[in-house]
Amino acid sequence: MRKTAAILALAAALWTGCTSGQAPGGGSWTAVAPAPLPPLQNVLNPGRGFFTSNLDLFNAAEEDYAAVRAAGLTLAYPYNTWLPRRELTQAELSALQQGFDLVRKHGFKLILRFRYGENGDADWSIIQRHLEQLVPLVQKNADVIAVLQAGFLGRWGEWHCWEATEVCHDGAAEKAYVLDRLLNALTGTDVPVAVRYPADKARYLGDIDFTSDEDVPPPPEPVSGFAETAGLRARIAHLNDCFLSSANDVGTYPDRPLERIRQWRGFTYAENAYLPFGGETCEAADRDDPNRSRGARALAELERAHLDYLNADYHPGMLAHWREDGIFDQVAARMGYRLVVVEAAWTAPATGEGWKFRLTVRNDGFSRLKRRYDVALVLRQGDRNVERPLGFDLRTVAPGSSATFTAAGLAGLPAGRWRLGVAVRDPALPERPEYAVRFANELDYDGVNWLGVFEIAPPGP
Repeated sequence: MRKTAAILALAAALWTGCTSGQAPGGGSWTAVAPAPLPPLQNVLNPGRGFFTSNLDLFNAAEEDYAAVRAAGLTLAYPYNTWLPRRELTQAELSALQQGFDLVRKHGFKLILRFRYGENGDADWSIIQRHLEQLVPLVQKNADVIAVLQAGFLGRWGEWHCWEATEVCHDGAAEKAYVLDRLLNALTGTDVPVAVRYPADKARYLGDIDFTSDEDVPPPPEPVSGFAETAGLRARIAHLNDCFLSSANDVGTYPDRPLERIRQWRGFTYAENAYLPFGGETCEAADRDDPNRSRGARALAELERAHLDYLNADYHPGMLAHWREDGIFDQVAARMGYRLVVVEAAWTAPATGEGWKFRLTVRNDGFSRLKRRYDVALVLRQGDRNVERPLGFDLRTVAPGSSATFTAAGLAGLPAGRWRLGVAVRDPALPERPEYAVRFANELDYDGVNWLGVFEIAPPGP
């Protein structure tokens, strides 16, 4: 005899609240609506949130690496990794690889930028040689790089020579040279290269031309899709290391004439809907409009900017203001994506019969998933796991919206009691639960978001 839908619903209710009803086109459904986590509870998810800058890849102190996830973070920027102004030794290259290995061991990813100092960069021949030496390391370790920031040129590797006191390069030809090599190094991966100034991206792509910050034209049309459709344009992201810090974010956006600020900020924020975006603040408040970086106005701009990641260490003054304003916990919880299961439902198959699964997800984050993750239905019976790839593209769940995904014709299962869950895995590290996505629900989670339990009866006589 087949188990009835009521028994299936009862089994699921042992796990979380549920209902049952008729499937479109016939057949009974069991549906669960797991409770969301408290809205200010941060979820330790990959590729999003505050990051630490307390790392040095050249001098890998393992306790610093172990501390990243322990602090509730999944991203780190190795600020203390400064390149020497000479060819790298084999010992230094080996030390860098050891640092990457420790990142992988401790289950987080890097926001990576190579640079030389706070006052300039290096002789051009050294920069070229370092690119030759470092590209193989980038390729080998792309699985633990969330964003590769273009670096190498200018003060702090930020592509500007403002008040530089040492040798410094910030010309269009040098920038194109660096971008060419970094983009080529990451061909075939989904790791973006981020640039500091949006006009530099547009010039590299041939959309505009300019010779100085004073003659930058209006921006082109922003990218409106992921790399599968938008190609190279969707592989070059933006970073802002003076976010919310002045009218033009301390030179991030052209300001001659003043309307260029609005135009280029709008261009960048539109592109950030598809491209990873983050950086750091560099003032205690917006020096030209202090209220812009406070309270509700700051939250509204983080939403418009689609902010994915931000330095937890700098600027301490602005972060302190966010705590005073009571928004810091909300920023931490909503940065990047925050995917909440609204409902999961499945039909009631008999032994060996095909069945259906449906998932409705809401995104409460400032941004969305910017990488394609592998989504699979996981069914567990004792020590036995059975998986059904679902093919759901969770990148399509834009911030502030919901989406429903359905899989039909799922292969049947043997009789027995099965636990049902959804795994959202990083395709570069599919065996590592630290790199999988947890839904922001009150669910048992071990790399799989466990949704319910159901039984399949043996075939009748």
